[in-house]
Amino acid sequence: MPRNPLFLCLAVLTSALLLSGCSANQDFGGWKSSASRPASSPTPTTQQMPSTHAPAPDAPMAAVPQGMETKSKVAILLPLSGRGKDAGEAMLNAAQLAMFDLGASDLFELTPKDTGSGAANAANEALNEGAGLILGPLFSDDTKAVAPLAVQRGVAVVSFSTDTTAAVGTTFLMGFVPQTQVEQIIDYTASRGKTRIALIAPRDAYGDAVAATFYTRMQQRQLTNAGLVRYDAAGMPSSDQLADLKRLPVDAVLIAAGGQRAAQISAALSAQGLTPALVQRLGTGLWDDKATLALPELQGAWYAASSADLRTRFERRYFETYGVTAPRLASLAYDATALAVVLSKTGRGYGRAALTNPNGFSGIDGIFRFRPDGLADRGLEILEIRNNGGIPIQSAPSSFYSMRK
Repeated sequence: MPRNPLFLCLAVLTSALLLSGCSANQDFGGWKSSASRPASSPTPTTQQMPSTHAPAPDAPMAAVPQGMETKSKVAILLPLSGRGKDAGEAMLNAAQLAMFDLGASDLFELTPKDTGSGAANAANEALNEGAGLILGPLFSDDTKAVAPLAVQRGVAVVSFSTDTTAAVGTTFLMGFVPQTQVEQIIDYTASRGKTRIALIAPRDAYGDAVAATFYTRMQQRQLTNAGLVRYDAAGMPSSDQLADLKRLPVDAVLIAAGGQRAAQISAALSAQGLTPALVQRLGTGLWDDKATLALPELQGAWYAASSADLRTRFERRYFETYGVTAPRLASLAYDATALAVVLSKTGRGYGRAALTNPNGFSGIDGIFRFRPDGLADRGLEILEIRNNGGIPIQSAPSSFYSMRK
């Protein structure tokens, strides 16, 4: 299939511009603008990258007016005070870094707004100032407060939330949602001849999202659903529930839980005779942290997550610039800002057609595109937990054309 001419570059990097995000809640201090960057910072050069999908409903979205003497405005809504302040400051640092790396100061004005005193107030202020695109907010409740205001003005919102119920109207989610992770770990597992797959998931919003995707993907791929265990999110599956999984042949089990809980469930499965040697353990991006990778009960397990290579370079770049370690979410802010730069450079504005380019885009966390439901579809690596680390066993795709539909 020929490549779409809108195949877009998302990051403008030098050989010294290195990419990634790290662990979570750390103290970042006050944010620093790119103006504070040393004069010796390297001169960016362009590097090409991949593709997108489609967003949510049919409300019109504002395009950036062309031929204007004044620069357009892109607002970034983050918690710069109160709840989430440290993460918000770090994400703003990353956004400023993207503006510098891509030489974007002449394209548009990036205007930060603090959601700490109310996301709706921050959004109204940004919209009244003429923002043609909103990046953020970070939290689900803030995103839901901003969404109707943006719809009224026909402005798109690229939120960092992972709450799939927030993807409404003109709102798209860049957050790491489980849907793509589940699809790709199922596809890889089936490609290895393990076609009878069971699911263990908590009774909560995350478990519901995983279960819905699990059912759909298993049907699409004509695989055998080898059992479903749903349990109270505050507890553990019962021994009787796990014993039920022995009624059918099981090749693999997807455990939709974070590290410690997943390790406990894996141990409980082994106690039922469903050992890792007999039943392959599968996981989601929740396992993508150092503590989980060191758990003995999960050694040999497979999970899907974004490639760490570019994120590692970003982390170095961020540390060199700001003197502190970037949190994991910082890469989202970098990529969202870079996305705004790419869209601005195309001259097509920030409307639906631009955001839903079927080729998608590529950034620190790999290729991504917005799906019709407003979620970010991502190209992920498949990793095996081995020797207390995540070892890639299938590389992340470089293009959505190479991914099985």
